[in-house]
Amino acid sequence: DTVTCYVTSLTDPTMNFTETVTVAVLAQESFEVHLNDDDGPLGPTYLADDVAVDSGQEVHMNMTVVNTGNIEIELDVSVLPDNPQWAIQISHENEQDSRRISLTLGAGQTTNVRFIFAVPLAAEEGDSNGFTIRTERSLSNFRQNITTLVVKEELGVLLTPPVGSTVEVSIADTFTYCEFTVRNTGNTNLILNWSHGLAPDGWMVGFAKPTVYLEPREEKVVRFGLVAPAQTPAGVDTFELLINVNASNSGRYVEASQMLSIDVASSVYGNLTATDTRDGIFDGVPRDSGRVETFLIRNDGNVPLSGQLLGTVVDKNGAESAGWEVSLSPSSVTDLAVGESVEVLVTLTPGDDVERGSSTFYLNLTTESVTISSIERTVSVEISTGSTGLFSVLPPAVSVSLVSVLLVLGVVLARRMKRSGEFDNDDLGVVAPNAHERPDTDGERREKALDLGTSIDDLTSGEVSDKEIAEAIMQSMDLPAIQAAVPQGLPPSGMPPKAKVPKGLPPLGMPPQPVVPAAPAPLPTPLPAPVPTTVPAPAVQQGPPLPPSGLPAGWTMEQWRHYGHEWLRRQG
Repeated sequence: DTVTCYVTSLTDPTMNFTETVTVAVLAQESFEVHLNDDDGPLGPTYLADDVAVDSGQEVHMNMTVVNTGNIEIELDVSVLPDNPQWAIQISHENEQDSRRISLTLGAGQTTNVRFIFAVPLAAEEGDSNGFTIRTERSLSNFRQNITTLVVKEELGVLLTPPVGSTVEVSIADTFTYCEFTVRNTGNTNLILNWSHGLAPDGWMVGFAKPTVYLEPREEKVVRFGLVAPAQTPAGVDTFELLINVNASNSGRYVEASQMLSIDVASSVYGNLTATDTRDGIFDGVPRDSGRVETFLIRNDGNVPLSGQLLGTVVDKNGAESAGWEVSLSPSSVTDLAVGESVEVLVTLTPGDDVERGSSTFYLNLTTESVTISSIERTVSVEISTGSTGLFSVLPPAVSVSLVSVLLVLGVVLARRMKRSGEFDNDDLGVVAPNAHERPDTDGERREKALDLGTSIDDLTSGEVSDKEIAEAIMQSMDLPAIQAAVPQGLPPSGMPPKAKVPKGLPPLGMPPQPVVPAAPAPLPTPLPAPVPTTVPAPAVQQGPPLPPSGLPAGWTMEQWRHYGHEWLRRQG
């Protein structure tokens, strides 16, 4: 740039002097870098703390680069690890590399460089790796940051209060909430335990379902509520309350706390109560006269109270019931001083079209169209008019229950009466007609049963069939005996000595054949007996005759049938 200087004499305008000077702005090459992780700035090399990591974790960092000079500059960003086995990624806009990238910044521009450091899965607790992040314009103009990642469990919790660490509480029957933010800044799970300091008498304070568990780097919001006592004066810094969180993991603990300042706002609040504390004060309201009840409004705020009263009856579907007439006296309050009360008479009169059943009556106190207090009661119309019976006195719920019980008793009684009229049919009465007309004293039934009549003559006609002749021939034939099955076991070893043979010889000749007894004649029956079709089996040979002394000692009949001939032969 060029600068011209003019010098003129005040006494002699003709005397002047002019000189031109050229001013040149030198080029300035300067820049700044700021390295951050998830928890914020890491700080200069000599102040940066070690970063605790887990095995297999990916650590993300951002580095902000600002060109504070007046010319465009080119910068190289590189990472040099102490242990090259840990994976690294550097990225800027669309450029990525594992060690080095280049970027260009105009005067006053800012950009971000992203780093990802991958901790090996096999890394054990206590392993570490240092990373030197170097940003350079030239060999003599550079900035660098040394960050160390250490594999270890680190406990850390951060509690952030609401804006200004202040909460303004209004007087009402509900809680006023403020929000805290809690963050797990470590790399291990945390179990949280919440507590707070003591509040002044009359105050209600507490947490609204606070979180009790946080994952590593997880952040959640916790709500804290307060209810101011009635008629508390408005003010700033009414009191302070300590909010504390204790985080633990495997017997190790870390804490964070914040001091909360409580302000009380100017509040309009009217407390509505019923002088009759019973729940059913509007049950069974007469149709002709209605019912009157007294309610009380007390100014529990900290400023004078002015507002409107509104009473409505709502049916079970949530719609306003037009059949009810609601009267309020007075219908509004004006400048009611703090702590003072006023009575309100509420008259409910049901119309003729009001149906039986429960409805809900709401009495609301509003200020500038905002409901500041409300009370509700159940209402119902009387069951009947002009009657002094039981159901005109009882409420609807009791009447319905009583009718239901009577119906159930009627059904049970009817079933029992029906069951008592039933009879069982055991078929004992099913007999022949005139069966018991005359007792059987003459034995007629026995004679009829024994009287065969001509049935024997029918069976013995005098003729012999071919089948009968064949059966007779088979019985008279001398057929060989059927060989019996070989008995189990052998006869007793050895034969008895001849000296012990009983005196005398067995009878001469063969033993007579066993005589097969003739089949008995069939008994006469009223019906002819069927003729058998099978041929009778021949008689089985019973074996040699027994000696006079009987069966030899140790022998069985089965053995005698098969070996008795040999015994008799040896005995002569």
